[in-house]
Formats: sequence, C-alpha cells, structure tokens
Amino acid sequence: MRNHGLRRAFTLVELLVVIAIIGILVGLLLPAVQAAREAARRMQCQNNLKQLGLAAHNYESAHKKFPYRQGGTGRWNGGDGNADRLSGFVTILPYIEGSNQWNQIAAGDPNGQYGNPAPPQGPEAWGGWQPWNTSPALMKCPSDPEAQNRAKANTYSMCIGGNGRAMGWALWGGDSINQTGDTSGIFAHGWAREQGWRKGSGHATFGTITDGTSNTLMYSERLVNTSNYNSQAGNTLQAGERVPFKTTVALVQGIAGSPILCLNARDGQYLNPNVVSMHQGNSGKVWHDGHPTYVAFNTILAPNSPSCTETISWGDGVPALLPPTSNHTGGVNACKADGSVTFITENIDTGNLTAPATLAQNSPASPYGVWGALGTMAGGEVVQAPE
Repeated sequence: MRNHGLRRAFTLVELLVVIAIIGILVGLLLPAVQAAREAARRMQCQNNLKQLGLAAHNYESAHKKFPYRQGGTGRWNGGDGNADRLSGFVTILPYIEGSNQWNQIAAGDPNGQYGNPAPPQGPEAWGGWQPWNTSPALMKCPSDPEAQNRAKANTYSMCIGGNGRAMGWALWGGDSINQTGDTSGIFAHGWAREQGWRKGSGHATFGTITDGTSNTLMYSERLVNTSNYNSQAGNTLQAGERVPFKTTVALVQGIAGSPILCLNARDGQYLNPNVVSMHQGNSGKVWHDGHPTYVAFNTILAPNSPSCTETISWGDGVPALLPPTSNHTGGVNACKADGSVTFITENIDTGNLTAPATLAQNSPASPYGVWGALGTMAGGEVVQAPE
C-alpha cells in the first residue's frame, strides 16, 4: 500500500501577507520611479532651452541682432501682410532644423494651395495656416501634458524684461508691451514700418545687453493654458469652479500700481474666487503669434506665481504680469543670454512688489529684486542667477 504525503499549500493569511509586502514595495518604489521620470523630463526641457539659446545665437551671427519677439511684414500701412504679429520662434526655424517649415512660411502661398492665398511669411499670425499649424517638437516640454495634446501649442516663452515696462499699462500706444518695442528685456516688438508710437526696436544686440549675457535671461517656460480662450469676453469664474492658476490669466485690477495684488488671485493650486471674477486662457495657445500673453514672460512675480491682467481683450490685455510656470518641483528652467541653462527657484528675491510699473519711466533698473534684474538687459543692476 502506497503512502501519499500531504501537499502543503499557501494559507490565505500567508497569501495576504505576501500581497501586502508586494504592495508596500511598490509603494516605496513608485515615487522613486516617478521622480526618475520627472528628472528625465526636466532634463529634456533643459536640452530644449539649450537648443533655443543656440538658435538665437546662430540667428545673431547671421543677422547681427537677436530675433524679435513679435514682428513680420506689416499690413496697416498698406499691402497685405501678417500684421506684424509673427512670433520670433518662427524666425529661428532655420536654426532648429526647421528649414523646410521656414521655407514654406517665408514663401507664402499666392495660389491658395493651403486654403486662402497668403503673402510671404504668412497671413495674420493669429489665424490658422497649414505651414505653421504644427509647432516643432522642440517647442514642447515633456513635463507639460497639455502641450503634447495640441498641435500648435508651445511651452517656451521669451523674456520681455523685469521692470515696469515689461508689463505695460496702455492697451494701444504709449508704453504697451503689445504694440511697441519699449520693453526692458531682450525680446520686444520689431515693427516692419515705424508709424507714430509704433517702434521698430525689437531686436536686441550683444551691445545692448549691457548688464552682461550671463546676467540676463532669454527663454523660460510657461505651461500651456488648460482653461478656455474665450475671445474678447474671457471666462467667468463660476461658483465652486476650480481653475488651476498656473494655466490661465486672471483679471485683477490695480496690478500696475502694485503687482503684489496679483498674488491674491491664488487659492492653493487654483484661482481665488473671492478675488477673481474673470480669466482668459492664453499661454502657449499658439507658437506662431508673437503677442506676449501667448509667447512671453516677465520677471516681476516669482516663477510659478499667478498671471494677471487688468483687461481681457483677445490676447491684447495689459498691463500683464506673466511669470514663467512649470510642473517641475520648486521652480522653472531658464536660458540666459550667454546660452547657458539654469534652474530658477520659486523663492528667488523679488524685491518690492508694491512698486508701481510707472517707476520704469524714470529708471531702467528694476525694483523687483534679483528676479527683476535678471530680466532687464540694461538696468545697471548686475546680478547672477542663483544656482
């Protein structure tokens, strides 16, 4: 007679213990995996900014000046052009391996192959047009998920300065970041034709960066908007609605007289409904339109602060506080005018945020601390970006 030994199996308790141990290990490993992935995404963002800086330097070598933020072929003085709204990101295409796309844009479309006929360098830059309806992959940070979902979106922005001129306070004419070249940063408005208050001073040179290229910012990040772009009307903040403050521009009065008021627009990670009634999703909307709310930042409020304006008028709202924003922990990547890339923390010194924008009429220096000084190219306040 054959003896059969008993077969031992796992008890339910033992199985549950093993599952619990595996769960604990996964819980311990997951943050490390996520951190490693974010580190890789952040490094790619830095590489993208490095390429943008190199492209700006190559553009300067070819043209003896840096690209404008906004410019083009004019329109309002007669003829058909892109209304001086073309983004400077378009003009550096040949220097970021985008020559084919630039050649299409530069040639225009007299026969209407891509819809309506378009002049050289395209039609009005706020409109759709096949040659620029897809932004280069280089323009999208992997840490910005909304950028990956939209063909024309753009994560990166150009520095328009760090004193009051960098926020502007006139909607049309005067000291307006939208319509003149009168900003304190490297990237300004390069009108094709000067007319009255319209200036063609949008191209910086190495000679005009008197604060030094290692002390002056050129590019940084702004998260692509996730709230609606509701044309001229803007979006009403509904009761109980939770809108992420990093990806919209809040309507807040009085910021030209005291930029610190914009900080009240934030409630945790969202807009503060007790302060903000309207907002407009502008940042990164399109890469080919050079208006500041789409493709620019200023160095007044610290990185990852709210963006604010006193007027909502399409993309023309001014004055505008447009700090760089990102999903990186603790700050944003930025490229300096010497081509080097650094990480700027959220706790960087911002000086006197109650100083009014109009002070810039009397002094080119920024009252907004180290951060403001890094944005101005000729303020006379030479500071190093904290490492």
